[in-house]
Amino acid sequence: MKKILIYLTICASVLFSLSACFKAAPGEGYLGTGIHLQGSDTLTIPIGQQVSTMSAWLDNSTRPVKFEIYDIRDKFGDSKKEFFKESEITVWSAPYDRLTDITKDLILQKIGRATVTPIMINPVNGQLYSMPTTAQCELDPGDIFNVDVKVSNSKGAEIIKDYAVLKFLAGTAEDKIQIVDFVNGICVEYKDEDGVVKTTFPYYDQVNSNQSDFSARVSNILADNGKEKQMALRKVSDEPSTGIKVQIKLLDQDGKMFDPATYGNYTTTVSLMDVGIDRANDAIDGMTLEFPTTPWPVIQEYHYMRGTYYKDLRGLDVDALTQYYKAHTDKASAAWSTSIFDPENFVGWYVRLRTNFRIYDSGTYEIVSQLPFTTAQ
Repeated sequence: MKKILIYLTICASVLFSLSACFKAAPGEGYLGTGIHLQGSDTLTIPIGQQVSTMSAWLDNSTRPVKFEIYDIRDKFGDSKKEFFKESEITVWSAPYDRLTDITKDLILQKIGRATVTPIMINPVNGQLYSMPTTAQCELDPGDIFNVDVKVSNSKGAEIIKDYAVLKFLAGTAEDKIQIVDFVNGICVEYKDEDGVVKTTFPYYDQVNSNQSDFSARVSNILADNGKEKQMALRKVSDEPSTGIKVQIKLLDQDGKMFDPATYGNYTTTVSLMDVGIDRANDAIDGMTLEFPTTPWPVIQEYHYMRGTYYKDLRGLDVDALTQYYKAHTDKASAAWSTSIFDPENFVGWYVRLRTNFRIYDSGTYEIVSQLPFTTAQ
């Protein structure tokens, strides 16, 4: 997964400096005439957000090849000078490591300030980036610009006209919170016929690209319109003004919270607790995590966590769950039999939350996962 874009750009500059030590003699080599961006040459940018293109195809050009932004033109052919105005933003000076960066002080040691322009280019591979400072430019949704770049190597230099197109969109809730995956599950551990403990999910409600209603459900979650009654990822405060505070609440069918002090990792996977700091447990706010900068999580990946572990079935409505499954077999991770609840087979159960999201705005957020058929004990 990508770290913050600026860190990659800084690294690319260093790599170019190193590779320049091995360049061919001036005038020798080859500079291709077909250099272009791989994939789409259109970079769609929600104003104020960080996005990037793919890298360039170098057309067998002699390396190192250096890329520079030569001009950015509006529909009238006039240069947009604001795109070349420098300003400071917060950046990572070294990669984030969840195993060692476990306190605010350690994290802040890796965070500094860097001078950037609203549109940047990787000098080594030609990848274009937009920076959050596009929000400081006078831009309207629908504005389109053409990017010309200068490409050079030992052979010489060329200006590539219309190397890329920048298309700006209005910033929306989807740009401030990106949801890739949100899965509520009830996990049951049981012994198979050989006595081996296995797990299954007799209830498994997933919001991800595997489902045809993914876009609609994500929109409902972000709009917080009440249509997704068992899932929430909402902003509840603009404080802290820098950084993130997240309140995670695992709730039963009646809205009672499972004891946040019992929230833990699911097997050996990465959890939100692994990428947040200063955990606190509260009967009202749930489990609270913090992080001193955005976006968060730093590395966008799947995170797993579980609630209270129960060794009896008092808090699980097996009959209602079974009837629901018969009518909604798609709401389970796999086919299952009520035999998993037989006394000789049943081991334990808990609720589990799987997520893959990223938050770009500072403030306090609430993540809610509510599971039907359950009662917190």
